[in-house]
Amino acid sequence: MAQPHPRSSASPSPFAAESGVALVLTLIFTILLYILVAELVVSGRMVRATGENDALLARMRTQMVYELDQAADQLLQDLASAAAAGEEGAGGAGGLEGALAGAGAGAGGAGAGGAEGEEETDPSATCDSSRDAWFQPVGKPDNDLTTYVWVEDENRKFNILALWSPDEKFAEFSRDRLVRLIDTLREDSDFDISSSDAERIVQELKEWATRADSEAIPRPVLKSDDPKKQDITIPLHLDELLMLPSVTEELFYDKVLDSKVYLGFESVLTIWTSLTPDPGDPEKVARQRAEAEAKGQAAGTPGGSEAGAPGGSGAGSGAGSGAGSGTPGGTEAPPQQPMGEGIRININTASRPVLRSILPSDKMPDRVIDAILKWRNEESEEEADQEASTESKTELSDFGNMELGQDKKLKFFATVADLEQVEEFAKLPDPQVKADFQKALTTKSDVFSIHLASLYKRSEENRVYLLRRARAIVQRVDDGADGKIRRLIPWEERTGLRLQPVDLQDDAIDFAVAYQDMDQFAQEDRAWNPFLIDFYLPKHVREEFYAPR
Repeated sequence: MAQPHPRSSASPSPFAAESGVALVLTLIFTILLYILVAELVVSGRMVRATGENDALLARMRTQMVYELDQAADQLLQDLASAAAAGEEGAGGAGGLEGALAGAGAGAGGAGAGGAEGEEETDPSATCDSSRDAWFQPVGKPDNDLTTYVWVEDENRKFNILALWSPDEKFAEFSRDRLVRLIDTLREDSDFDISSSDAERIVQELKEWATRADSEAIPRPVLKSDDPKKQDITIPLHLDELLMLPSVTEELFYDKVLDSKVYLGFESVLTIWTSLTPDPGDPEKVARQRAEAEAKGQAAGTPGGSEAGAPGGSGAGSGAGSGAGSGTPGGTEAPPQQPMGEGIRININTASRPVLRSILPSDKMPDRVIDAILKWRNEESEEEADQEASTESKTELSDFGNMELGQDKKLKFFATVADLEQVEEFAKLPDPQVKADFQKALTTKSDVFSIHLASLYKRSEENRVYLLRRARAIVQRVDDGADGKIRRLIPWEERTGLRLQPVDLQDDAIDFAVAYQDMDQFAQEDRAWNPFLIDFYLPKHVREEFYAPR
């Protein structure tokens, strides 16, 4: 029998063909396992990052709420210091009466009637201006977070509710004023608004609020509804202006271009200084109180001489007018009036477009408006001499002994009558024009927007950061005691750009000069402040003047 050849190969294994399949399956399972693990890792990192971001946002909100309470307390302290200064002065007519007396007779300085030998009161304590501690945006660091606070008085703005005043003549006058304001808002810029566009925006606003075609649409009952004018629904928030076809976000919020701030509607318009359509006559309360006082004295009414005494709870005190109180001699109580300062504009804080809108240019020339702005941005000579006679002080902080940048103390108007210190205004030939201009002004504020911005620097070198904005609107009420804060808007998140206005933008700002006297900490604080124009400067511009020392 033939034997098999010893070199002949054995028969192939039946599993040989399946070994390649096992290798492929192993590779597939390995890839799937890698994908699952990678997905778990990515998901875990995302959950962790989301949790960290939520915790960071919560910390931001907590810090902003805390600083909001601190800002409100600061406003009350400012009110207390004003009340103490008023008691020491004992002769300065405050509020509406003092402003009107100053406008009409050129009198009424703070502390003007004090007794001889008494220490002169600081006039800056009895008004609201750049001298107040709340005026400048400041940063409040807390570990890796910095919360910036900027308190903006709403009394620097034009109240659009004057468009629907019961006084039709004043309503038409307010309409013309609003057209002028919008027309000059971004004058001589790429964002200039023509007078025809300004007319159209104001007309859209009046037609939108009137809503003549709303009878067919059910409308909820609002507290702001006027029973005498049920066809008018006044705005409950300034953001409602964005519902107008001609008002865009670019027009509503501030803009920065070429190192200049271009204000938006939110910076010059308000509804909060008078929560009802203003009757249109800021003198009405003082005039009616004076008439009631005179009638009470003539009739021999007990206590009649005290009804309109300076220092009482008048309209200018911020605690509400004498609308709800009776008048001496049984006379009829005055009609309901806005609380506090009402629609009058603070001459110490108002921006140029708002001041320009008060009277037309043929009555109040541009040179006078510019002179007013320039005057209040000049350093006070008395303060400069006082600082020159004393040694510069250093302040010890957590970062060591460093000299912080000190802001110059600028001039301010203690009363409306101080406008006469501006040479261009004093030389106006028509006394009636001067009186009309002064009648629309005040030197006090009682409604404030507290702007908050919490900033977290992810990369300071590359300028990568997280910024969260919020705002509250409060009314500071002088109740004769410690004062009260009424929160008209307790809290709201904000996204639009808001900056502190710059009065003299036509003058080129030399940032290198402005920063050379600051230490590194003060430079960084200013350069990162989102309420200042410095924050939005291009990198190449910022590097020219900002250099760590």
